[in-house]
Amino acid sequence: MTVNSGCMLPTMSVSDQVSKVAQRLADEYSGRVPDPVVRHLVDEAYLEMASAKVTQFVPVLVDRSVRARIRELQPA
Repeated sequence: MTVNSGCMLPTMSVSDQVSKVAQRLADEYSGRVPDPVVRHLVDEAYLEMASAKVTQFVPVLVDRSVRARIRELQPA
């Protein structure tokens, strides 16, 4: 837990947040993109950002990156 403005707030690690992103995307694209493909794309995107010094936006950036890749993979 982290103290924020005098309150104890639970914090989640970046990797846990990215895992939640992977699950949400897998659910959202279920039936259109195989689950292992979505999870692979999430892993690739996260790996590219794993050494970021500022990690606050990594889950959002992973989400956007994967969505863009899926759009590229979808037939027009």
